[in-house]
Amino acid sequence: MRRLLAAAAAAVALTGCSGNEATGDAPKVLRDSAAAMAKLQSVSATLKLTKGTVTIQGFRLVSAKTSVRMPADSDTVYMVKEQDITFALQVVIAAGHTYVHLPFSRFEEVNQSQAAQFPDMAKLFDPSTGLPAVIPSGTQKKYISSEQLDGKTVDHVSTTYTPEQVRSLLTQLNSSGPVAANIWVRSDHLIRKAVLDGAFGDGGKEAAVEVDISAFNPTVTITSPTP
Repeated sequence: MRRLLAAAAAAVALTGCSGNEATGDAPKVLRDSAAAMAKLQSVSATLKLTKGTVTIQGFRLVSAKTSVRMPADSDTVYMVKEQDITFALQVVIAAGHTYVHLPFSRFEEVNQSQAAQFPDMAKLFDPSTGLPAVIPSGTQKKYISSEQLDGKTVDHVSTTYTPEQVRSLLTQLNSSGPVAANIWVRSDHLIRKAVLDGAFGDGGKEAAVEVDISAFNPTVTITSPTP
């Protein structure tokens, strides 16, 4: 799950209106997106696993929804499955503490070692090591086309990241090979959708995740729960 979420979120995040003035120029589209992402103060996103298997705490990941408030707070609900039963697993990171909410229990604060097992979503947007730093540094950048997404014009570009680049986003994301990314960017340079495909699934096998971002700089309240 750590690998996925990182990957997931690792290729993500931002919004706009009509065509991008950088149409046809994939490197510029990615550079402009990185600059826009670096200015985010809060963001909300959803993701779903579309290929492969990724587990979190022994459960298969189905999807996740996260709210992030910079510089370091996040509230993420993972939908996971055990056999045919689907349930929610919530992780809140606030004021330097990590809290986990398992089914049929209260929030529990976990120690530093346990907290390291969960992705720190706020780190994805760190200007120096997160998405703003990584997005423009991919290779094989290609402009695919100008397309329609949710009734708005977007620029569709593709690129490839090394395992080290992806790992810099979140240390838990450990791909055994290059990760392919398809990214859809609106005219305000904010990414609306990203699909990551690489060997970040369980056992180093292929997996794919789709990330959709629909809220940028919303009012986000994240408080430390009472364990």
